[in-house]
Amino acid sequence: MNTLRRTACVLMAVAACTALSVLIGVPGQWRLALTVLFALTVPGWAIAAYVRPWRQSYVWTVAVAVSLALSILLSQAMLSLGYWHPERALLVFALASMIPLGHHIVRGVR
Repeated sequence: MNTLRRTACVLMAVAACTALSVLIGVPGQWRLALTVLFALTVPGWAIAAYVRPWRQSYVWTVAVAVSLALSILLSQAMLSLGYWHPERALLVFALASMIPLGHHIVRGVR
């Protein structure tokens, strides 16, 4: 199993656990830690992994930057539209992030 596929599998598990924690209403520090881990890595890595950088460390740098940017844009959109439902947004964000992660997993098989 190559690094791209292994990383995509781990991040898919993080996204799935995040979605599950929203659905079952996990309270407290575990949910906070899982949400922060998700928001800092998963959405950005799912996008940044499509770019073939010179160094692997660049993927993680871009992943964190893109993840933060997407989180800020999603939050700003919820505020601007008067639709402040962060749990629903996190669930949709996690499910949407699973699509490119699944593609990375399938693509890594070839």
